[in-house]
Amino acid sequence: MNVSTNYSTTNQAYKHLSEAERGKIEAYLCSGIKPAEIARRLGKNRSTITCEINKGSITQVKKVNGQKVYYQHCYADAVQNRYRYAREASYYLKLDRVSDDFLIEFTEAMKEKPRIHSVDTFVHTYKLKHVDVVVPSTKTLYIYIHHGLLEIMVIDLPRAVRIRKKFSKRPFTKKHLGKSIKERPKRSIIVPVLEIGKSIQFWGERQ
Repeated sequence: MNVSTNYSTTNQAYKHLSEAERGKIEAYLCSGIKPAEIARRLGKNRSTITCEINKGSITQVKKVNGQKVYYQHCYADAVQNRYRYAREASYYLKLDRVSDDFLIEFTEAMKEKPRIHSVDTFVHTYKLKHVDVVVPSTKTLYIYIHHGLLEIMVIDLPRAVRIRKKFSKRPFTKKHLGKSIKERPKRSIIVPVLEIGKSIQFWGERQ
């Protein structure tokens, strides 16, 4: 029996997997195949496969000899649902959906001197006054500004420019250890021995 199996040899680190690939992971795990072998067969990085398994693992329970035994089982549907929810949560408001009146007032407020509002306080105040208007979040406004989509520049925003944090220098206390061994005067050390009238003189003693 000749069965041809195509394995990819290109390891792609931290790439999104398709729904079909997630289904293969579940099938391979049910067959007892290890994550390293699954990564080799799918041509993916081992860390990617391990991450997908952890995301889709759900605690299950079964009875063995009348006792409950808990174990982890990876479901492809669970991983796909989490991926879809994460993609929906990462969506930010497009500029063409933002009210023109909001953008005009926001630009004027940021260029006003002296400035009263920050980006966060202006968004909060505008939402309270205009409940039915779609207002972008503070983070979305910063994305617009950093990409040059508005008339405001990054330097015009309060606290938008990163300031280097100043660290106070720790006081250095110099330790006075006295003279070095080379500068100290040589001393004669006499050690008594068993025989009376004899002693041992060490190197460096004065004659």
